[in-house]
Amino acid sequence: MSENSLTIPGPWLRQIWPRWAVVVLVLFALAGLLLVYDIALDRATAGLERDAKVSAQLQVAVLQSELDKQRSAPVILADDSDVINALVERTPIAALAISKKLARLRDETKSAAIYLIDRDGRTISSSNYALPTSFVGSNYAFRGYFADAFRNGQAEQFALGTVSLRPGLYIAHRVEAGGRPVGVVVVKVEFDAMEAAWSRARTTTVVTDRTGKVLLTSIPALRFREGQIARPDQIVTALPAPVAGWRLNLLSSRKEAKDAARGVTLIALLILMLLAALVAWLRRRRQRIVERAAEARDYRARLERNVALRTQELSRANARLSEEIRERQQTERQLNTLQVDLVQANKLAQLGQITAGVAHEVNQPLATIRVLAENCTKLLARQKIAAPPLVEQNLGDIVRMADRIGHITGGLRAFSRKATGAVEPVLLKETLDSSILLNRSRLRHNRVKLVRDPIDPHLQVLGGRIRLEQVIVNLLQNAFEALEDTADPMVRISIEVEAEVVRLTISDNGPGLAPEVMEQMFTPFVTTKEKGLGLGLVIAHDILRDFGGELLAESSEAGASFTLKLKRMHA
Repeated sequence: MSENSLTIPGPWLRQIWPRWAVVVLVLFALAGLLLVYDIALDRATAGLERDAKVSAQLQVAVLQSELDKQRSAPVILADDSDVINALVERTPIAALAISKKLARLRDETKSAAIYLIDRDGRTISSSNYALPTSFVGSNYAFRGYFADAFRNGQAEQFALGTVSLRPGLYIAHRVEAGGRPVGVVVVKVEFDAMEAAWSRARTTTVVTDRTGKVLLTSIPALRFREGQIARPDQIVTALPAPVAGWRLNLLSSRKEAKDAARGVTLIALLILMLLAALVAWLRRRRQRIVERAAEARDYRARLERNVALRTQELSRANARLSEEIRERQQTERQLNTLQVDLVQANKLAQLGQITAGVAHEVNQPLATIRVLAENCTKLLARQKIAAPPLVEQNLGDIVRMADRIGHITGGLRAFSRKATGAVEPVLLKETLDSSILLNRSRLRHNRVKLVRDPIDPHLQVLGGRIRLEQVIVNLLQNAFEALEDTADPMVRISIEVEAEVVRLTISDNGPGLAPEVMEQMFTPFVTTKEKGLGLGLVIAHDILRDFGGELLAESSEAGASFTLKLKRMHA
């Protein structure tokens, strides 16, 4: 060993670097690890928040579909002639018949209870008439939903049942006879099945009212609690629920994000340790080479040749390592792209399953509605009662609307099985009339003036009746929603007929569309609505493309317009 090596004190680490350099490197390494942890934690938390938002949107959609199904029952019952007669006549026989009908309807809709209240607040018919806990005879005049519905036409209230002591949403609708209110029909909805499904998830779901009180929850202990419900280590994702003043809150734990960040930091630490060991080894090796080179010139020459050879090998290894790093980066980019595509495909697949399920659930109450309407027609004919023309027309409309909805739900189920719809000549006027009929209530509610050009009743275009109605209904609904804050709302339907092409334009005098919205008009999941999914225009665009046509959009300060370009069919 040389004399210089004997004069270097301390352990081998101090032989390689000065003490101050070691301290600086350690501090830099610690700072780098903290930075890696913070970045990894931020990215992992952002990923959890995105997943939570998607999950919350799906839960809101499921809750919306369940409430839409239940809300239709009181509306239909309020127009039922038997229900009106029972409230007007107030005979035990009529009330018992209505109770039996409500019991059958409750079994079909899976609601908690359906009951009929007269103008004095007394229950005359109920779906649980045969049970000890029957509502028949009970007076609910003190209930807020009864007073609000009797006064305003309809009302919704979440409360505890006075008999069952079970919480639920009461949906009430006023019944009128001869233009005057005669009673209220009420549907109680309980959410036990939905809350049980929420409880099986890793997240916690709560629905609160406008005061912050918990109404629905996956954890029963949280029900009716007010104030802060989330812990500091939880991420809160809040979305508006499909009831006025309700909000759906999804609480997810940050533990997964912290575990992921710790894992990334540990990997970074291992890499730093390996790099430090490698650098220390290389420097120590160089020191030994220098020491051995001092012993003899011949040995130094041989050692220099060895070093040159090893340097060349390291250069080649470095080149191979650089190539491997480039390949790995390219692979990671491809993996990230595939992960994004997989998440999108998974969302679309879940949305398809939900749509197919909703279509299946609609068929049962729809079949009941159609059978009841046909039975009413047959009973009127059998009793030889001269019914008013409006009654026969309404019953016929109910049967036709039920058939049309059946066709639509059938198309949805066929779409979920990857089936293709037939394309054939369609009468444009009949299709447009049916679409306007389906939007009649929205048209009256928004007080929109509808102006339309006359259409030849024999004019035919290439397409599918139901799917073309779906496109027109969607465009009309979008136009009505865009005119909610417009002083004099108006929607115009104009038509331009050419030799081979028919252009149907739906325009409004609303605020129009922003340029950034126009750029992504037909991109999935891009929407300006708080409760929208961003799929309506995408589906409409694809339907028009299947017909061999095109959907075009324009916007200006005068409003927005959508043009359906369809192939004309000659008789």
